[in-house]
Amino acid sequence: MPMIPFKSDMSRRSFLKGACASVAVLSIPRLGHGLRHPSAPPDFVDFPSPEVMSRVLATALNRGGDYADLFLESTIRTNISIAAGEIRSMEYGVIQGGGIRIIQGEKTGYAYAESLASHLLNDAAKTAAAMACGGKTAPFSLSEISYPRYVLARETIEDVGVAERVAFLERIDRAARAVNPAVKQVTIEYMDEIKTYVVAHSEGVFARDRLPVIYLRVTVNASKDKKRAEGMFRTSGRQGMELLAGDMPEQAGREAAEQALRMLDAVPAPTGELPVVIAAGGGVMFHEAVGHGLEADGVIRDASVFAGRVGKRVATELVTLYDDSTMPGKRGSFNVDDEGTPASRTLLIENGVLVGYMQDRRTAHVMSADLTANGRRQSFRYPAMVRMTNTNLAPGDETPEDIIKATNRGIFAAHFGGGEVDIGSGQFTFGLREAYLIEQGKITAPIKGANLVGSGLEVLARIDRIGADFGSWPGTCGKSGQWVPVTSGCPTLRISRITVGGTAGGGGS
Repeated sequence: MPMIPFKSDMSRRSFLKGACASVAVLSIPRLGHGLRHPSAPPDFVDFPSPEVMSRVLATALNRGGDYADLFLESTIRTNISIAAGEIRSMEYGVIQGGGIRIIQGEKTGYAYAESLASHLLNDAAKTAAAMACGGKTAPFSLSEISYPRYVLARETIEDVGVAERVAFLERIDRAARAVNPAVKQVTIEYMDEIKTYVVAHSEGVFARDRLPVIYLRVTVNASKDKKRAEGMFRTSGRQGMELLAGDMPEQAGREAAEQALRMLDAVPAPTGELPVVIAAGGGVMFHEAVGHGLEADGVIRDASVFAGRVGKRVATELVTLYDDSTMPGKRGSFNVDDEGTPASRTLLIENGVLVGYMQDRRTAHVMSADLTANGRRQSFRYPAMVRMTNTNLAPGDETPEDIIKATNRGIFAAHFGGGEVDIGSGQFTFGLREAYLIEQGKITAPIKGANLVGSGLEVLARIDRIGADFGSWPGTCGKSGQWVPVTSGCPTLRISRITVGGTAGGGGS
């Protein structure tokens, strides 16, 4: 499914009524004028005690069951949107509640309450348990687990007022407009979030954590001589306000504007099979066309082209692919997953050979496999499922310059746009937001209207050069109605040939 920028889950309603608080300020006409931020909640959340959580889990297993878990969450979120030099919307909200899951054989029951009140959590546990049958589970106590910390904020989000946030966004707007008079429109989307959660399960342990995340997207529209183009800058990470420190505002505005200006001179893209060099950071292709097929739930359903292929070659020997939630500060990172499994690095493809899949507790039990810390959920309103975190193709040893020089004619894909992917087959169509011709080993004219068409297995089998550099792309991944923050990364690499859809005709070698 497509990776998109931040998507809220505020609209879905629970069948169990509880408490949820939010406040919004909309359509404020001038930047920074008269803004006041709601008082930030304290650093702690009054979650139920381990004894209360143990009783809720016991209620969930009262009718039998193999496993139960309880996920409690309190999330503080701020959204600011700016267009045409004005604040178009501002939202501040607190999302709070808990969800209970029970697994018995192949059956799963799930219910949630939009409250942390023990009696409402207990009611949800009874609802989730309705699908189970069998004897009662013996009482148990919970012990807290410890784990390494990969996500830390040096400058906490809640210590920065809304006026400072708006001043930061205003700097972006000014920097973008100062690049060139051809810049006509600047749109800025900003989000920050602090998620505090506790997860406890019937194997007798619980874990708690607090995760910050910041997301920024700057879109610039430029026009000149009846030509129009768009540029974009995007950054996100599980960090505090240090992510946006220094000259980041000016850098963000300039990069988005300069990209739009470059694309004003774009010529129609060629068509046919061509070599394509993907710039470092273009890992979204591998996330979509390969990564989803390596999530174990699809493998169990035999809905993945990678099912039954562990130990077999699925790519050229240059390819090593891994998923790693321990990468400090990355958007897809965490310290402990939403099932209570400490973050880890999972090798998926090694030197072209498939070595394993991403697992959550349910799939690991079915496949008799080890847990890989890939149990994730959008919020307490959803059960955990197998999801990617930071999925990366490992660097090689060539320089990006040598890869370009070795390509007589082809396309340099600097930035991907939108696309469509069939998760089961890995068939895809990706648009290129910024791309260039490669002619006689040099990057030349910018091109427009280019699409890459193929499949994940084809691409893996045609990667013939991999650079020593590395870049990453932050996004939000959708699957089965849930959206979670992720990162996809790769070095500069070349696909020896892939179908390019364009408007100019021609071909390459």
